Amino acid sequence: MKNLFLGSVTERSGKSMIALGLAKNGRGKVGYFKPFREVMMCHEGRPLDQDARLMKRALGLPWSEEELSPFAYDAQRPVALEEIVASYERLSEGMDRMLIEGTRDIFTGCLGDVSGMTIAHALGAPTVLVSSATVPALDKICMLCRMMEHHSLEFRGVILNNSDDPVPGRLLERKGVKVLGEVPTVPQLRHYTVREVAEAVEASVVQGEGQLDGRVENVMIGAMSPEAALTHMKRVSRKALITGGDRADIQMAALSTDTSCIVLTGGMPPSRSVMVRAYETGVPILLTDLNTLEASDRIDHLVARIDPDDEGKVELIATTVREHVDIEAIWGD
Repeated sequence: MKNLFLGSVTERSGKSMIALGLAKNGRGKVGYFKPFREVMMCHEGRPLDQDARLMKRALGLPWSEEELSPFAYDAQRPVALEEIVASYERLSEGMDRMLIEGTRDIFTGCLGDVSGMTIAHALGAPTVLVSSATVPALDKICMLCRMMEHHSLEFRGVILNNSDDPVPGRLLERKGVKVLGEVPTVPQLRHYTVREVAEAVEASVVQGEGQLDGRVENVMIGAMSPEAALTHMKRVSRKALITGGDRADIQMAALSTDTSCIVLTGGMPPSRSVMVRAYETGVPILLTDLNTLEASDRIDHLVARIDPDDEGKVELIATTVREHVDIEAIWGD
């Protein structure tokens, strides 16, 4: 059986997308293990790791999400490495390949002696890193490469994600780092739905329950004059507008342009005229108790979720990874 540890250099590198693409393109029966659950979601009343749910569905795995991602990292009371190994061994039975997905970055767990590098070593898994192509990330890649060499870990190389410039890859190759793929930005994968926005800001839907699957491509904060707002809104398509519930003027301006949803902050419901216009245009209105800054921050950190039922997106990810990544070199085929 072949295995692989997929680590992330920095947060929000797109590791989950790459993990899905590698698993879907692996030969034979591919299993999955993510020791530490992180990005949680509620499904049928159960709190689940988002990645575990995705991979269970995408790969048709028989285990529960709780088994695929069994532990919560607690630096004060860390799980024993032996427990992680035991969970992995149960999941790997009968598999041709095992993909082990790390946490938001490969350093997490160092304090408890369960970092990504420690886990990879314990499981005898070669490591591949996923990273953005920013200069700080490239510096960390070089440092990690040296650290893994020093500790005699098998480091196969790095995948640069959302990389539209060949220069970062060339710089790493000159430093002796194997670049296994450079995945370009795919706009369709960076968008999210109105439903995801509603969940992120813990909003109630006061209008437009049937339009929650609409796509959001841009975010605007409505804190300007209606005239200035309207001018700007006309240039921005498929947007989520964040504004106070008392700004009916801004809300009406948004409803006259290409708007995916309106997020009303401060818990103040919309006026009747806004509700009528939103109904006519089919634009969802979301009501949250968060203030505008808090709501904006949550949406800014919203990573487009990969819905396992979205077969088109899953196939797009598999195809993108297959076309831009050296699958055979990564899996050691």
